[in-house]
Amino acid sequence: MISALDKKLIRDFRRLQGQALAIALVMAAGVATLILAVGAYRSLEETRTAYYERYRFADVFSTLKRAPTIIEQRILEIPGVAAAETRIVEFALLDIEGMVQPATGMAISLPDRREARLNRLYVRLGRLPQPGRPDEVTINESFASAHGYSIGSKFKAILNGKKRTLTVVGVALSPEFIYALGLGDLIPDPKRFGILWMSHEALAATFDLEGAFNSVSLSLLRNASEPEVIKRIDDILERYGGTGAYGRKDQQSHAFIDAELKQLRAMAQVIPPIFLLVSAFLINITCRASSHSSVSKLGF
Repeated sequence: MISALDKKLIRDFRRLQGQALAIALVMAAGVATLILAVGAYRSLEETRTAYYERYRFADVFSTLKRAPTIIEQRILEIPGVAAAETRIVEFALLDIEGMVQPATGMAISLPDRREARLNRLYVRLGRLPQPGRPDEVTINESFASAHGYSIGSKFKAILNGKKRTLTVVGVALSPEFIYALGLGDLIPDPKRFGILWMSHEALAATFDLEGAFNSVSLSLLRNASEPEVIKRIDDILERYGGTGAYGRKDQQSHAFIDAELKQLRAMAQVIPPIFLLVSAFLINITCRASSHSSVSKLGF
């Protein structure tokens, strides 16, 4: 036997099935948004962490005018420093066929006869430039895709006032340039800005930096004090035109990605509760409407 209350419940559900379906869809949207946002955030954060560790993304960066390579030993002696990588970093104008305005590129040296200690490359296609071949270049994948470059493609670049024809021998990814931003750019524009990895020997000869470097990256020990390391390296590089060291949180590409992940985390924290509050409000309104309807039918 069905009780009177059960009969009333069934009758009310049939009468309010449209509202019930709408509330269920709103709640489902809120739960789905929560699951997707939290899942995407955790997946991307863990992937970023694994990528940084696998390709040894540096913890501290510094640029300077010019310093002899012997200074690298003094940097390694700083308490808390696990590894250091000195290199040459210079900007170049790129003469790309079909573009009216010149593009810009950041030329970065790679060690000639060993693997890089920090900021290692994941070679997607081809290989890295070889010593003794000054016109070979490996470019970042987004720049290659924007211009349709592949192995053997050529383009012209003005390096230290001299125009040279560079040959693409590889396409690579780097944890340092997941987002490659040109000078003055607010968003990445791979058509107008590219990363060019070249032989250290070739860049040193081009910019008259044999036996010297103008950029250094550091990795720190687990319990190292980053502010103290930054202070010590600034003291060492000040006489060589150091512009001030900075930590990973201020590194351009990492800061850009970190901001994107924070937005995703905020979405997971803000949007789902809105859906659930709306659902609660609709349930409350529906229940009140149902109660008033029942009372009116009883003649009160």
